[in-house]
Amino acid sequence: MHTLPGLLLILCCSFTSVASEGEAPLLVGLSQNSAPEKQGKTIQFETELFRQLLTELGYKAEFIAAPHARLTRMLQNKQLDMAARQGGEPVAGLFYSQPYLEFHNLVFALSDFPDQLHSIQDMSRYSVASFQNASKMLGSEFTQAMKIAASFREVVDHDQAIELLQQRRIELLVLDKITFYRRWADKGLKPHQVRTFDLFPTAQHHIGFTDAKLQQQVSRLLQQWQDSGRVAELQKQTRQHNQSLN
Repeated sequence: MHTLPGLLLILCCSFTSVASEGEAPLLVGLSQNSAPEKQGKTIQFETELFRQLLTELGYKAEFIAAPHARLTRMLQNKQLDMAARQGGEPVAGLFYSQPYLEFHNLVFALSDFPDQLHSIQDMSRYSVASFQNASKMLGSEFTQAMKIAASFREVVDHDQAIELLQQRRIELLVLDKITFYRRWADKGLKPHQVRTFDLFPTAQHHIGFTDAKLQQQVSRLLQQWQDSGRVAELQKQTRQHNQSLN
């Protein structure tokens, strides 16, 4: 089995041969927090997965970063060929892969938060922030609760969202478990400094497409890689690589 550097070397070689054909690249939308230029020396799982899928299919890719909530509109307006992290209700005229990524969203509070949260409705008593597009992703119960919350905002930048909680400008934060703890640790903070409440089901994300043929090609190869364990291995390798940088 290839190591991550080996995979990246293969990727670079194959990508060069495809690029030499001079074909226009596919425009691939990524969430602003996942954009390659924001990663520094880290390697983002979605970026690598999309690169490798498209390279094997003979395509070039140009990555475009946008706020998460804008990606679907960009697909609808034909500004993208495919986009990451599509969830919620399907949009007419777009096409979707099978789920490729799951998020376990939790409600985070500082360790001295005095209450217990037993339901989503309980959150409405407090000031809340969430990842962008949460009101569409987390269902109608969450949407209704946030309409009567003390305050509610969706935040594009995950670091900014965590700072809101750290600085006590909000009381509750909704964010993916892995994302939160990684960014929390990057700030030198400890897990025991927060409390968590598990109120949401696991959220599944799909790749969105404007073209049915491209969707079929990518989905077929993605399924093969999921069945063989290649997707899980790539996710594991990128996580280990990024941890080694800390």
